[in-house]
Amino acid sequence: MFEKLIRRPKLLILIDIILLIISIFAYNFIYNVEVNKRIYSETSSRFAENNKDATFRIEKIILYFSANAVDNSNGNLQDIDISQYTDMEIYINNTSKIRELTAENTVNELFIDNIKINSNSNIGTKLINYKNPQNCGKYVNLNNYSNDGILFNIIKSNEKLKTADYENNIFYTDCSNPISLGYVNKNILTGCEVSSDVDGTIMFDGSILKAINFDLDQLKAKISMKIHIKNNYNEEYVCNFSVDNDVNTLAKEIYSGYYMKIITPQPDEYTFLKISN
Repeated sequence: MFEKLIRRPKLLILIDIILLIISIFAYNFIYNVEVNKRIYSETSSRFAENNKDATFRIEKIILYFSANAVDNSNGNLQDIDISQYTDMEIYINNTSKIRELTAENTVNELFIDNIKINSNSNIGTKLINYKNPQNCGKYVNLNNYSNDGILFNIIKSNEKLKTADYENNIFYTDCSNPISLGYVNKNILTGCEVSSDVDGTIMFDGSILKAINFDLDQLKAKISMKIHIKNNYNEEYVCNFSVDNDVNTLAKEIYSGYYMKIITPQPDEYTFLKISN
């Protein structure tokens, strides 16, 4: 005797198919999430292992804030162009991990790119570039960096050091000199007239900003960049660096002529992360 074949309603069959699709999707989703988590964990562990002892890190930053004026009226102070400038000296520590100099902690290439100047004010012409460290604290008419960023010439021997031209983007392979940069906000004011002090003199430095009652808030800017290092093993390291040109908070100091600020970052704040072997 044959059993009767019971046909399932089409609705139940459709529900079974939907449940099967959901089950497959859920399995793939959970599987992929777990796989991605494992890959991320392994990658993060390797990344942390590579960078737990930083071969290169920024140890100290010196900022020098001031201003400059050009008198186009032959000393009558009736046609003055004013610019604000900030010098940056960035010192790299390369002996935290390795005390002696080796191919690992000496520099073969150094360049800066992804340079950005973020400001709420469009006043003046904002320029940034390498600056001769011998001119730190002096106003210099800088050209803006090129599309390639700022490329440095690496001095690798005492012989080359003797003939080094410090106007030409110099950096020492042993990191014993700072990365020297200049920022200029040129011609924040042009053609203005300045009243001299009671003794008949006026200084062409930060104090001129006070003499003309300039709104320092217009000079605020955030300067950011990526600093790249390749060592003599051709391993590449990168550091995301930023600094505030917040002249407004330095009003009292810059009104006296200039202000110098020394920043000592935390050991892990500005480390160069190893991105290639």
